[in-house]
Amino acid sequence: MKIYLTIIILISTINLFGQKSEQKTIELSEIKLCELTLSELKKQDENLKEVELIEMDLCSDGFVQDARFENRKGYISILYNGIIFQKDRDTDLISKIRLTKDFKGKLPDGNFIDLSNLTAEKILEKYPKFNTWNSRGCSDYWSLTDKSMYFYVAIDQTKESRYPLDEKFYLTQAIEGIDIVSNCYEFTQKNKKEPLIILNGKEVTKAEIEKYKPEDIESVTVLKESAIEKYGEKGKNGVIEIKTKSKK
Repeated sequence: MKIYLTIIILISTINLFGQKSEQKTIELSEIKLCELTLSELKKQDENLKEVELIEMDLCSDGFVQDARFENRKGYISILYNGIIFQKDRDTDLISKIRLTKDFKGKLPDGNFIDLSNLTAEKILEKYPKFNTWNSRGCSDYWSLTDKSMYFYVAIDQTKESRYPLDEKFYLTQAIEGIDIVSNCYEFTQKNKKEPLIILNGKEVTKAEIEKYKPEDIESVTVLKESAIEKYGEKGKNGVIEIKTKSKK
């Protein structure tokens, strides 16, 4: 009986380790900032948890704000180990993610990292162009950044002064967290899906239409479902057909 129980425990243990090894590596390129929404995250994980977090790039007093996201508040899910999601300040769109010490996976550009043993020196090996140390005077962290990815190193408070920077010392220090940020307003404006505009049978721009006064317009027809059938791929975002009054 004891042997039988031992075998069952052994098999269970093997299966448990097998399941852990099969966990999918997180690839951040699959998380589309300014396309993914908080509502979608809640549908994926009904136990999505709201948390407070330190903004490593901002002052601890909360006076300075970053308009690109909702400051000092995030959401964590058991589906995304080591990731804290933060939404856009004015919309439901996710505009920022914070990677914590638990994160192990691929950054948006495909570089694999394990944040539990990542140092500033290793970051500069991968990203030599990031070799500029930044810090607000009221922040407790240095950052290596291109203004979309931020790698943070804690400032040693025992040093008499943060300036001049002791780069040799800080290169050996651990990365405490990573922020990846997108400006959702700029993103949506850039990727705005405009309808095709047809004026008197010819394709025109929005600027050309604005030259006309309301009294010059004879009719306006909006096509939705039938737009692709009539105009092909160009009509995928809808079509506005405009006819002007004929001039005598």
